[in-house]
Amino acid sequence: MFLLGHSCWSYIISRGSGEKLNVRLPVYLALLAGVLPDLDIYFKPVIEHHTYTHSLLVLLPLSILLTYKFKRLGGAFSLGILSHLLTDSLVGTIPIFYPASTVTVGLSLGLPSPADTILEVGALAVAMVYALRNGDYEFFRGPHEESMMMSITLVSIVTLTLLFAGDNNIPLATFAFSRRALTAISLGHVVLVLTLGLGTIQGIRSYLSKQSSAGPPSVNKAL
Repeated sequence: MFLLGHSCWSYIISRGSGEKLNVRLPVYLALLAGVLPDLDIYFKPVIEHHTYTHSLLVLLPLSILLTYKFKRLGGAFSLGILSHLLTDSLVGTIPIFYPASTVTVGLSLGLPSPADTILEVGALAVAMVYALRNGDYEFFRGPHEESMMMSITLVSIVTLTLLFAGDNNIPLATFAFSRRALTAISLGHVVLVLTLGLGTIQGIRSYLSKQSSAGPPSVNKAL
């Protein structure tokens, strides 16, 4: 699955579980959690993509550690990370017990495929409706200091998806509109990136507003 689906499903699952656990997971972390397993792309060829970071033998202990350390917040964040394995196993397969075993499991619905397109574009639509219902849209509507942290998720998605496009070091733009399924997914990425960009701008606005309100130190204080 592309990062459009990973980030949106992660947001839905981790923010939803956070509400059930009575803890508020920041929006940028809810989106970022589902992206983390694909950070192994940065380390190719030292670490082969879709191996260690897509294995329960690695991610489950990590999730337990995060939950132990950060309690309910860590638990909600961990569910976002684990959602990556679930969504990847729907459209493809994952090496669930790597490196102990190279056996892979999954439904292999296809990537790209109509099923993947529905899962990814559908996740974006559900995430947007959810953000409207739970009030998270406010982080994109006006200045919020926390919104600046969305730049982390933004950079991750742009570099991993638009530059590397999953397993291939090929810019997604080179084949983004070659098939209908990829066209819909590519447009979904554009919407997601623009939304995160807007959130980042609102974060910057909040920072600049606070700096302006603080003003220069008074003469009396300086003396």
